[in-house]
Amino acid sequence: MRTLTAVLLLLGATLLQVTLLPRIRMLQGSVDLVLIVLLTWMLQEDNRPDWRLGLVAGLMVGYASALPDLILIVGYTLAALICQLLHRRIWQVRMLTLLTSLLLGTLAIHLITLSYLWLSDNPLSAGDAFNLVTLPTLLLNLILLLPVNALISELNKLIAPPANS
Repeated sequence: MRTLTAVLLLLGATLLQVTLLPRIRMLQGSVDLVLIVLLTWMLQEDNRPDWRLGLVAGLMVGYASALPDLILIVGYTLAALICQLLHRRIWQVRMLTLLTSLLLGTLAIHLITLSYLWLSDNPLSAGDAFNLVTLPTLLLNLILLLPVNALISELNKLIAPPANS
């Protein structure tokens, strides 16, 4: 049930990210709702963080993107793996893990994407890409993190109520 819910949440986030959220822009950056939903769902109380959800998220976003699927699959899987490693090995504080995973995951996805674009001979300046795309995306992701976390936490409580209720 939890896996099906995760896939449906990622599908809904992908649809919103492709249709509605491109209108919400800051400079050239836009919200990465799929990444926020992925990391938030992985760190819910009764869920075990699993990097394989990153594969699913990468496939969904890759299908809707002009970038090659492999680039986004690697990016989202790396973000999920970072989240899983931070949760298991370093921190048990969920919000700190979520915030750090979001920052590192956004940077990883943008670095992989930028590397691909450089290798495919697109003339991009690293400074411009960081200042005009990555930093605004980080800010928008951080702004949306708490509301999405609250919604997914409530959804998680509806799916599996706490045992002591």
